[in-house]
Amino acid sequence: MKRKITLGLIVLLSLMLVACGQQATNRQNQRASGDEIAFGRTGQTAKSQVWYGIKGTAQPSSRSTLTSVTITQNGKATSFQVPASFTLADAAKLSVEQVKQKSAAMAKQAFTQKRRALLTSIKGALSAEKKILKTDQNATVVSYAAVKMDRRIIANYQRLLTRTAQTRFKKPRPLPFAVAVVKKTGRVKQEMIKVESYAFTGAVNNPNNQSLNYQKTSRKIFPKSYTQTSSKAVKIGHDYFGYYHYAVGNDSGYALTKVAGPNANVKFDTASIKG
Repeated sequence: MKRKITLGLIVLLSLMLVACGQQATNRQNQRASGDEIAFGRTGQTAKSQVWYGIKGTAQPSSRSTLTSVTITQNGKATSFQVPASFTLADAAKLSVEQVKQKSAAMAKQAFTQKRRALLTSIKGALSAEKKILKTDQNATVVSYAAVKMDRRIIANYQRLLTRTAQTRFKKPRPLPFAVAVVKKTGRVKQEMIKVESYAFTGAVNNPNNQSLNYQKTSRKIFPKSYTQTSSKAVKIGHDYFGYYHYAVGNDSGYALTKVAGPNANVKFDTASIKG
């Protein structure tokens, strides 16, 4: 009788251990699945996800300086262009709300610095064109066509100078984003993230000066297609980060985000996400 009871207890204990093992496996699978973060899929959820943009070929570290901060939520993204003084270590210590507040202030600072640099460049180009005009006017053989062209270029630079000086900062707000993927043999090989944001586009050295504007653009925050994901999460301070990465010649960049731990990571979307 005792032997039968003992055998029964062993069988019952074995069944309980199997059930516990199955539950643990299910929890592990759910946790592993939940720890794979894709920009587009995660961005469709109600949870805020912060992404940090970095330029450069070096492996991301606490000293890496940021070019942008992007927060996704409910199918939209809010992007902030930040000055290079803002490091990944600085940003990682902040909560989502703190990131929003600090990034908004730093985005305005970055705008002001960029506008100041552009005004300096425009003034330099304008001064150079005025010297060319003076030279053409004092030439022994006067080319009226050349003088006319000089004056037209000067007028364009003057208009550009006025327009740039009057340009005002547009506070970042949630805007639609899109993710496009490239597949080969059924697998995703690269991903383009398109996040709308206001930024200066164009060049000062264009004589017509029609291309320099402060406008909405989808390529300034994540300008290239990402072709790689991190092989494993990178620990920076007390946090782990996964990342997208691209490298074309000397041009390289990362889009990083916090992940749950050393076994978590980012992944490419399996399909194209349209904003």
